[in-house]
Amino acid sequence: MTETVWRNKPYGLMIVSQTFSSFADWMFLLSALTIAGVHLNASSIEMSLLMLAFILPQLLISPIAGSLSDRFDRKRVIIFSNIGRSVVVLCVVFAVFSMWQLMIIMGLLSTFSSLFIPAKNGKLKEILSDDQLQQGVAISGMIDNASKVLGPSLSGFLLALFSTQSLFLFISGSYVLSVLTLLFLNKSVPIEQTEEKPAVSFSQGFREIRVHTSIYTGLMVLATCMFFLQLVDSQLVIFLTQTMQSAEQTLGMAIAASGFGTLIAAFYLSKKILVHFEKYQRVATSVLGCSFLFILVVSVLPEELMMVLIPICFLFGGGAFGCVLVSFQIYVQKTIPVQSTGRIFGAISSVTSGASIFGLLLGGVKAELFGVHFVYFVVGTALVLLSLVLFIKQRAVARRNRENQTM
Repeated sequence: MTETVWRNKPYGLMIVSQTFSSFADWMFLLSALTIAGVHLNASSIEMSLLMLAFILPQLLISPIAGSLSDRFDRKRVIIFSNIGRSVVVLCVVFAVFSMWQLMIIMGLLSTFSSLFIPAKNGKLKEILSDDQLQQGVAISGMIDNASKVLGPSLSGFLLALFSTQSLFLFISGSYVLSVLTLLFLNKSVPIEQTEEKPAVSFSQGFREIRVHTSIYTGLMVLATCMFFLQLVDSQLVIFLTQTMQSAEQTLGMAIAASGFGTLIAAFYLSKKILVHFEKYQRVATSVLGCSFLFILVVSVLPEELMMVLIPICFLFGGGAFGCVLVSFQIYVQKTIPVQSTGRIFGAISSVTSGASIFGLLLGGVKAELFGVHFVYFVVGTALVLLSLVLFIKQRAVARRNRENQTM
């Protein structure tokens, strides 16, 4: 990396804008859940439906949003997304009196967020040179993961000081600040206009991924990890409650440790020259599976040790998932052309959102039928086996390549 990304002024503006909007996203999520649970007395089913309303638009809309970000000026798409989210958050202050209204607002916010993700990734591809791309993408991932860790904490802190209405005004203002930052950003490079039909444009990102074998395999690994993570995360509270007395305190430390682990992985990849991302995914998948299996071992120890070792397991698990996610994002950015980033990242977002939805829906069913400890065992074992399959596949590909070179 011959030149640091911080000398790249457009990139600095993008990072500042992303920081405002990403923190606002996670602050809003916690605040909305607080309103649902405290003010609207939502049931468990209603809370699940609320999360489904947040995830489902990303599954359905992301491919279309990706295509739009390839057809239009990405700067304007990002600005439109932030303005839309700012208005939606203001609606909570004046128009939320029931759960169905809050579900609609969560769906609308997720819809505008679906526009932001592919447009942001495409803009990063535009403004970063090839030698800056890996560091730039990794730092962007660090911002996303830092907001997941610190955003809810900041939201809780502000809720303790101010009213709920004031907090939503603050969140809406954060999106506005993101828009104001983007006004200083240059217009996107011209995008080639096509006359594709909407259905063709919708599926183009999936077709392009299928052509790139490494991207397709990497996406399947990422989606599988996200599916298994949702199986586990959706039952984390129950697992801790059944295992120990200090479940609430351990839950907070485990979630924070997982976020910091992902953040550390993104920081590491920002300093490391990525050559073979498949090796990162293979090793990280194995570490992720082992972290869940080790949690089961820890669960039979005295509670004082569990309070220390369970967050450490989540630290390693979060770091492993960060390696799977960020290494894949870096590889995709380095591989695909700039005019395809929107639709490809839109398709990626759709696949990973679908995996998350299936994990959420299936997690409760499996835990109810077989027990939450069995779910952790199955997830850990499956991830270790997936890592073994990847190892065998990569060895076979390497051997085939050597044979072709000698012929």
